[in-house]
Amino acid sequence: MFIGKNVKLSHYHETDGENLANWQWDENFLSTLTSDMIHPYTANDWEKIFLENTDSSENVSFTIRKTNDDSLIGYVTLTDISVRNHSCELGIGFPKAEDPSKGYGTEAMKLILDYGFNNLNMHKIKLSVYPFNTGAVKAYTKVGFVKEGTAKDEIFYDGKWVDIDYYAIFQDDWFATQR
Repeated sequence: MFIGKNVKLSHYHETDGENLANWQWDENFLSTLTSDMIHPYTANDWEKIFLENTDSSENVSFTIRKTNDDSLIGYVTLTDISVRNHSCELGIGFPKAEDPSKGYGTEAMKLILDYGFNNLNMHKIKLSVYPFNTGAVKAYTKVGFVKEGTAKDEIFYDGKWVDIDYYAIFQDDWFATQR
C-alpha cells in the first residue's frame, strides 16, 4: 500500500463495486473518463475489473482512499504496461463532485508515479485528456506532465467534435523533481 498525507492507494474492498456502480451515473464524472460507449457497469462488473488487474502484467488498478477514515474517493490505473518499452498509460477518476478540488488527485498521482517509476521502472507514463477538463490539466501539469500533442476533432462529445490532448512524464524528469 502506498500512503500519502491525505490519501493512500489501496486494494479493492468488498463494497467498492456498489459505490462505483452508483457513482458512474454522474454525468460530469463519466463523460470525461470515456471516449467511447458508456457501459452501465454493475457492482460485480467493477469488482471483476479490479480483480482481473490483480494478476495482470499489462494493467494495475488501485482504489484511492482517505487516510483518515479509509473511505473510497476514487481510483487510479496504469494500463497498457509495456515491459519492453517501459511505458504505460495513467488513468484516474474521482466520482464525487466534492473531491476533485481538494488536492487528492495531485497526491494520488504522486503516489502512482512513484510506484510506476520506482517499482515498475517505467521510462514514460502518458495520459490523454480533454482540453476543457481544466482541473485535470492543472493537476497533471502540477506533478510534471508535459503536453506532447493534440489530436484534432478526435472525439464526438456532447454533440460536437472535440480535441484530445496527450501528456507524458519521463522517469528522469520525475526523479529530478523528487530531489
